Amino acid sequence: MSKDFALAVLFGLLLLPLLLVPFLPREDQGGPLVAPGSLGMAWNTHRVRPGDTLSSLADRYGVPLSYLIASNDLLAPAAIYPGQELVVPQGGVVHTVRFGQTVGDLARTYGVAEEAIREANDLTGEPLPGQRLIIPTPSQVPQAAVLELGGAGARFIWPLRGRLSSLFGSRIHPIYGTPDFHSGIDLAVPEGTPVHAAAPGTVVWAGSRGGYGLLVVIDHGDGYSTYYAHLSRILVEVGQFVEVGQVIALSGNTGLSTGPHLHFEIRKLGQPLNPLPVLP
Repeated sequence: MSKDFALAVLFGLLLLPLLLVPFLPREDQGGPLVAPGSLGMAWNTHRVRPGDTLSSLADRYGVPLSYLIASNDLLAPAAIYPGQELVVPQGGVVHTVRFGQTVGDLARTYGVAEEAIREANDLTGEPLPGQRLIIPTPSQVPQAAVLELGGAGARFIWPLRGRLSSLFGSRIHPIYGTPDFHSGIDLAVPEGTPVHAAAPGTVVWAGSRGGYGLLVVIDHGDGYSTYYAHLSRILVEVGQFVEVGQVIALSGNTGLSTGPHLHFEIRKLGQPLNPLPVLP
């Protein structure tokens, strides 16, 4: 090989990255990463700047705050810092697959049919650990693939407004210090905060139950139920029908609890679902 030829090859290799730069998506261009499925959903990445908050980013990108929290597996709304890279979903929740998780697990967790998840991500087998998947929301999937939230297609509301102190899924138990699956979300609020029914239904439990402390369970039909735990006072009784938004209890610190908060669950046929993707 001649010296001139070797220099030409070296120069070409050095120049190649510069030629490719204009074609690579950059954050300031908003270049989305597109899920490979047929629904055409995508996500952006955002590097946190000083002054950014999750609320301001949710407003800026036009996504629900709950989707932003769920897509980044954040422990609390305020837990972001300059330089952190966030996934910003477009039309769904971005889920990073954990070891052993299957499409069936994700379908049960998010309340979306397996077929919808497979179609959105062009999956034929099971996902790999660390793989990012788009979990479509009801507005992005064919109606036949949506798991209805109530007989009339009802949607849930937040039972109260508070700081998200613990999310749905795997965690270290705050009392025992052992690996644990958290079957709902925790909202940190002062003791005595009014708790509202997340959807209309019939009260099927109103009393103390083990680690839940004082607990209210509401049956919403079609296999759906909601749990409201660690209450200080219960304001309804078993058999009572409640309207959406009705005050059913006051938050508290009863049962296995490390401080005043509401533990909230949504279940389908007894299986806990992640509440964040279905809350407004």
